[in-house]
Amino acid sequence: MTPKHIVSTASAFTAIWFVAAAATASAQDSALPAGFKTQPLVKSGQTRDKQPLIYPKTDKPEIVSVIGIIEPGGRTPLHEHPVPTHVYVLEGEVELQSHGGQPHQYKAGEAYIEALNHPHQLFNKGNVPAKVLVVFVGEEGKPTTVTAK
Repeated sequence: MTPKHIVSTASAFTAIWFVAAAATASAQDSALPAGFKTQPLVKSGQTRDKQPLIYPKTDKPEIVSVIGIIEPGGRTPLHEHPVPTHVYVLEGEVELQSHGGQPHQYKAGEAYIEALNHPHQLFNKGNVPAKVLVVFVGEEGKPTTVTAK
């Protein structure tokens, strides 16, 4: 094999490697693996009441998630959240009543971002328990929910 042939072969292998690497990177960036799908729920820079999202300024961030179950005819206490709060209805239907606002119904599969520092309650006016996943973006050692006055 001549030096010219070795250089040509090495150049060809290098070109193939770059093309394969670029194709792999592109495929990983733009496609989900087979058998995995996503369904967007909420993408927003503001709460359901059109307030801008404000994240806690802290060196001790903390995410807390809870599942709440509201029995038929039940409700949460009147409360508010000092941190961004994402709510996803897993089962049943709930009615959100915000202080000074119109009631709004959310059913299983729907999500929203709660208003910051705004009194509200969730009610279950249905005949089956309602289950909600609530995710708080807060600060370690600080409350995610406070009783409204």
